[in-house]
Amino acid sequence: MIWWLKTRLAHTVLAPGLAVFVLLTFLFQDGTIVLPAISVTAGNSVLLSGFSPLLVVGALVQCLDSRLTAAEAAGVRPVARLDTGLVLGVLAAVVALTASGAVLLDSPGVAMAGRNTLFLTGLALCGRGRLGRSSVVLPTAWIFLVVLVGHRTAEDFFPWAFTGLALASPTAALAAGAMSLAGVAVNHYMTSRQGSHA
Repeated sequence: MIWWLKTRLAHTVLAPGLAVFVLLTFLFQDGTIVLPAISVTAGNSVLLSGFSPLLVVGALVQCLDSRLTAAEAAGVRPVARLDTGLVLGVLAAVVALTASGAVLLDSPGVAMAGRNTLFLTGLALCGRGRLGRSSVVLPTAWIFLVVLVGHRTAEDFFPWAFTGLALASPTAALAAGAMSLAGVAVNHYMTSRQGSHA
Protein backbone atom coordinates (compact mmCIF):
# COMPACT_ATOMS: atom_id res chain seq x y z
CA MET A 1 0.00 0.00 0.00
CA ILE A 2 2.80 2.43 0.91
CA TRP A 3 4.66 1.76 -2.36
CA TRP A 4 1.46 2.35 -4.31
CA LEU A 5 0.75 5.69 -2.59
CA LYS A 6 4.32 6.82 -3.24
CA THR A 7 4.23 5.68 -6.85
CA ARG A 8 0.91 7.47 -7.42
CA LEU A 9 2.37 10.67 -5.90
CA ALA A 10 -0.65 10.87 -3.60
CA HIS A 11 1.17 12.94 -0.97
CA THR A 12 3.32 15.10 -3.26
CA VAL A 13 0.92 15.93 -6.11
CA LEU A 14 -2.65 14.89 -5.32
CA ALA A 15 -2.97 16.21 -1.76
CA PRO A 16 -1.47 19.63 -2.63
CA GLY A 17 -3.62 19.81 -5.79
CA LEU A 18 -6.76 19.14 -3.76
CA ALA A 19 -5.71 21.68 -1.13
CA VAL A 20 -5.08 24.43 -3.73
CA PHE A 21 -8.41 23.60 -5.39
CA VAL A 22 -10.25 24.07 -2.09
CA LEU A 23 -8.33 27.26 -1.28
CA LEU A 24 -9.00 28.91 -4.66
CA THR A 25 -12.61 27.74 -4.84
CA PHE A 26 -13.34 29.14 -1.39
CA LEU A 27 -11.49 32.33 -2.30
CA PHE A 28 -13.28 32.85 -5.64
CA GLN A 29 -16.73 31.73 -4.43
CA ASP A 30 -19.26 33.47 -6.70
CA GLY A 31 -16.80 35.93 -8.22
CA THR A 32 -17.02 36.36 -11.97
CA ILE A 33 -14.90 37.57 -14.83
CA VAL A 34 -16.13 38.83 -18.21
CA LEU A 35 -14.63 36.89 -21.11
CA PRO A 36 -15.16 37.15 -24.87
CA ALA A 37 -17.74 34.82 -26.38
CA ILE A 38 -19.14 33.89 -29.77
CA SER A 39 -22.71 33.07 -28.73
CA VAL A 40 -23.41 36.41 -27.02
CA THR A 41 -22.19 39.89 -27.80
CA ALA A 42 -21.98 41.21 -24.23
CA GLY A 43 -22.26 40.19 -20.60
CA ASN A 44 -20.43 36.88 -20.85
CA SER A 45 -19.82 36.57 -17.12
CA VAL A 46 -17.97 33.40 -16.13
CA LEU A 47 -17.49 32.08 -12.59
CA LEU A 48 -13.83 32.13 -11.58
CA SER A 49 -14.44 28.96 -9.57
CA GLY A 50 -15.40 27.30 -12.85
CA PHE A 51 -11.70 26.93 -13.64
CA SER A 52 -10.55 25.52 -10.29
CA PRO A 53 -11.68 21.91 -11.01
CA LEU A 54 -8.81 21.66 -13.50
CA LEU A 55 -6.43 21.56 -10.52
CA VAL A 56 -8.01 18.34 -9.25
CA VAL A 57 -8.34 16.81 -12.72
CA GLY A 58 -4.73 17.57 -13.66
CA ALA A 59 -3.33 16.27 -10.37
CA LEU A 60 -5.43 13.09 -10.52
CA VAL A 61 -4.52 12.28 -14.12
CA GLN A 62 -0.83 12.84 -13.39
CA CYS A 63 -1.01 10.56 -10.35
CA LEU A 64 -2.82 7.78 -12.22
CA ASP A 65 -0.23 7.98 -15.00
CA SER A 66 2.66 7.65 -12.55
CA ARG A 67 3.34 3.90 -12.66
CA LEU A 68 5.85 1.16 -11.92
CA THR A 69 4.91 -1.15 -14.77
CA ALA A 70 6.93 -4.20 -13.71
CA ALA A 71 5.72 -4.14 -10.11
CA GLU A 72 2.12 -3.52 -11.10
CA ALA A 73 2.17 -6.41 -13.55
CA ALA A 74 3.14 -8.88 -10.82
CA GLY A 75 -0.51 -9.87 -10.45
CA VAL A 76 -0.53 -10.02 -6.64
CA ARG A 77 -1.53 -6.42 -6.06
CA PRO A 78 -5.06 -5.16 -6.83
CA VAL A 79 -3.79 -2.05 -8.66
CA ALA A 80 -7.01 -1.44 -10.60
CA ARG A 81 -9.06 -1.56 -7.40
CA LEU A 82 -6.60 0.71 -5.61
CA ASP A 83 -6.69 3.24 -8.45
CA THR A 84 -10.49 3.14 -8.54
CA GLY A 85 -10.57 3.65 -4.77
CA LEU A 86 -8.22 6.62 -5.17
CA VAL A 87 -10.47 8.23 -7.78
CA LEU A 88 -13.62 7.63 -5.73
CA GLY A 89 -11.92 8.93 -2.59
CA VAL A 90 -10.82 12.13 -4.33
CA LEU A 91 -14.29 12.73 -5.79
CA ALA A 92 -15.93 12.06 -2.41
CA ALA A 93 -13.52 14.50 -0.75
CA VAL A 94 -14.28 17.15 -3.39
CA VAL A 95 -18.04 16.76 -2.92
CA ALA A 96 -17.79 16.82 0.89
CA LEU A 97 -15.48 19.84 0.99
CA THR A 98 -17.38 21.91 -1.57
CA ALA A 99 -20.79 21.03 -0.07
CA SER A 100 -19.55 22.08 3.38
CA GLY A 101 -17.94 25.21 2.00
CA ALA A 102 -21.08 26.16 0.08
CA VAL A 103 -23.13 25.97 3.27
CA LEU A 104 -20.60 27.81 5.43
CA LEU A 105 -19.95 30.53 2.85
CA ASP A 106 -23.51 30.61 1.47
CA SER A 107 -22.00 30.28 -2.01
CA PRO A 108 -23.62 28.37 -4.88
CA GLY A 109 -20.41 28.86 -6.86
CA VAL A 110 -18.48 26.66 -4.42
CA ALA A 111 -21.02 23.84 -4.75
CA MET A 112 -20.99 24.23 -8.54
CA ALA A 113 -17.21 23.79 -8.52
CA GLY A 114 -17.69 20.46 -6.78
CA ARG A 115 -20.37 19.34 -9.21
CA ASN A 116 -18.29 20.43 -12.19
CA THR A 117 -15.24 18.59 -10.84
CA LEU A 118 -17.26 15.36 -11.05
CA PHE A 119 -18.17 16.01 -14.68
CA LEU A 120 -14.72 17.17 -15.79
CA THR A 121 -12.90 14.36 -13.98
CA GLY A 122 -15.15 11.80 -15.62
CA LEU A 123 -14.51 13.39 -19.01
CA ALA A 124 -10.73 13.19 -18.51
CA LEU A 125 -10.87 9.60 -17.27
CA CYS A 126 -12.94 8.54 -20.29
CA GLY A 127 -10.15 9.80 -22.56
CA ARG A 128 -7.22 8.69 -20.43
CA GLY A 129 -6.93 5.23 -22.00
CA ARG A 130 -6.04 6.74 -25.38
CA LEU A 131 -4.54 10.09 -24.43
CA GLY A 132 -2.73 9.36 -21.16
CA ARG A 133 -1.80 12.56 -19.33
CA SER A 134 -2.92 14.56 -22.34
CA SER A 135 -6.53 13.67 -21.47
CA VAL A 136 -6.53 16.79 -19.27
CA VAL A 137 -6.98 18.64 -22.58
CA LEU A 138 -10.57 17.34 -22.78
CA PRO A 139 -11.93 19.10 -19.65
CA THR A 140 -9.91 22.21 -20.49
CA ALA A 141 -11.39 22.29 -23.99
CA TRP A 142 -14.87 21.71 -22.53
CA ILE A 143 -14.56 24.71 -20.20
CA PHE A 144 -13.51 27.00 -23.03
CA LEU A 145 -16.21 25.60 -25.33
CA VAL A 146 -18.82 26.52 -22.71
CA VAL A 147 -17.25 29.95 -22.26
CA LEU A 148 -17.17 30.67 -25.99
CA VAL A 149 -20.46 29.23 -27.24
CA GLY A 150 -22.33 27.98 -24.16
CA HIS A 151 -24.32 31.12 -23.40
CA ARG A 152 -27.81 31.36 -24.90
CA THR A 153 -28.18 34.84 -23.39
CA ALA A 154 -26.00 36.84 -21.02
CA GLU A 155 -27.71 35.15 -18.05
CA ASP A 156 -28.63 31.75 -19.48
CA PHE A 157 -26.71 28.73 -20.82
CA PHE A 158 -27.70 26.21 -23.46
CA PRO A 159 -28.88 22.89 -21.96
CA TRP A 160 -25.76 21.05 -23.22
CA ALA A 161 -23.42 23.44 -21.36
CA PHE A 162 -23.73 21.43 -18.14
CA THR A 163 -20.88 23.11 -16.26
CA GLY A 164 -22.46 26.53 -16.74
CA LEU A 165 -25.96 25.59 -15.61
CA ALA A 166 -27.27 26.75 -12.24
CA LEU A 167 -26.69 24.67 -9.13
CA ALA A 168 -30.37 23.70 -9.01
CA SER A 169 -30.29 22.23 -12.53
CA PRO A 170 -31.21 18.52 -12.46
CA THR A 171 -29.72 18.14 -15.96
CA ALA A 172 -26.32 19.31 -14.76
CA ALA A 173 -26.46 17.09 -11.66
CA LEU A 174 -27.41 14.07 -13.76
CA ALA A 175 -24.68 14.80 -16.31
CA ALA A 176 -22.06 15.17 -13.56
CA GLY A 177 -23.08 11.91 -11.92
CA ALA A 178 -23.27 9.97 -15.18
CA MET A 179 -19.96 11.30 -16.52
CA SER A 180 -18.10 10.62 -13.28
CA LEU A 181 -19.43 7.05 -13.13
CA ALA A 182 -18.54 6.48 -16.77
CA GLY A 183 -15.04 7.83 -16.19
CA VAL A 184 -14.48 5.64 -13.13
CA ALA A 185 -15.70 2.55 -15.01
CA VAL A 186 -13.59 3.24 -18.13
CA ASN A 187 -10.50 4.00 -16.04
CA HIS A 188 -10.96 0.79 -14.00
CA TYR A 189 -11.27 -1.25 -17.18
CA MET A 190 -8.21 0.36 -18.79
CA THR A 191 -6.10 -0.08 -15.63
CA SER A 192 -7.12 -3.75 -15.45
CA ARG A 193 -6.12 -4.25 -19.07
CA GLN A 194 -2.77 -2.50 -18.60
CA GLY A 195 -2.00 -4.80 -15.70
CA SER A 196 -2.90 -7.94 -17.62
CA HIS A 197 -0.94 -6.97 -20.75
CA ALA A 198 2.12 -5.44 -19.10
